[in-house]
Amino acid sequence: MRSYFVTDIDECMKLWEKLIPVKEISDLWGFRFCFQRHFNHEPFFLILEDESGIAGMIPLSYVKELDIFAFFPGEIWKGKTWIERTPIYVREPYYTEELLSCCPERTYLRYMEASTEFYDPGFELDEIGYVLYPPDFDFNLDNFLKRFSYKRIKEINKVIRSFTVDSETLHINRLEDFSLLLEMSLHYFGQNSYLYDPRFREGFRDVMYFLHEKEFLRMVSFEIHGCIAAVDIGALFNSTYTVFLGGTDSQFPGVAKAMNMHHIEYACTQKVMKLDFLCGDFHWKRLWHLDPEPLYRFVTPALRSEEELGGIVKDEPIHLLDQGHRHS
Repeated sequence: MRSYFVTDIDECMKLWEKLIPVKEISDLWGFRFCFQRHFNHEPFFLILEDESGIAGMIPLSYVKELDIFAFFPGEIWKGKTWIERTPIYVREPYYTEELLSCCPERTYLRYMEASTEFYDPGFELDEIGYVLYPPDFDFNLDNFLKRFSYKRIKEINKVIRSFTVDSETLHINRLEDFSLLLEMSLHYFGQNSYLYDPRFREGFRDVMYFLHEKEFLRMVSFEIHGCIAAVDIGALFNSTYTVFLGGTDSQFPGVAKAMNMHHIEYACTQKVMKLDFLCGDFHWKRLWHLDPEPLYRFVTPALRSEEELGGIVKDEPIHLLDQGHRHS
């Protein structure tokens, strides 16, 4: 058994496409490369190999400004990666522990799924992912609404009706509205926005074009009285509907409720198996009775101390789905 690194980007692409199972939209190499193009961190794919060939792989990037190794492509801002549920490859589950033991000294892996067979004692609880599984309520919106108290759903419906009287218009995949989403985010949150970082901003602009080209994009612009009140960017792929980015105009308080309900209704009508609102233990996600799923992190001993971690995660960034006053 031996371990080594692959740093040539073309070789990394071949390894990724050969070994990484495509489950989430972000498991596509083209999706990841949109960020690699702008962050340009050096890839360090960790390979574990025996006489039968590759036994395991962790796709890493070296993030020079933090002197850490993170999941490829290392799209880190204020110490937090954005892409969730990055898979690692093991030929058999029992290789997991040995593969992780071969990680570089300063490795910091975030937002990992961990099944009972694919688990390592070095995993720590990270943040909570919030999802819905429409089959659980028979793809029926009314069944989902039974999760709310009568008073709460009455309040939500009252707000939603105020936006859908006669002047509401939905625009799908109007790409020029990306600039409005940027404006909303930067106006309210300034340097606390992921989109303040031009690498992330342009990386996600490339993601939008990539998804559109592949016909996975679902970008929703909500127009009220001639004004764009909210813009959300999502993707429908492999029977999973993921909502990535969200921004709202403060002139329309509560419009996020209408957008949330729209996404859930769309997931029901399209009979998707999973609706993913991403991680972040934000108040509105609990109020909307989304299903919590724990995600895990792996931190090598060199980074484990409170002081060291505090130096990586400096200020808590505001998650993109909570920018633009997405509150309930």
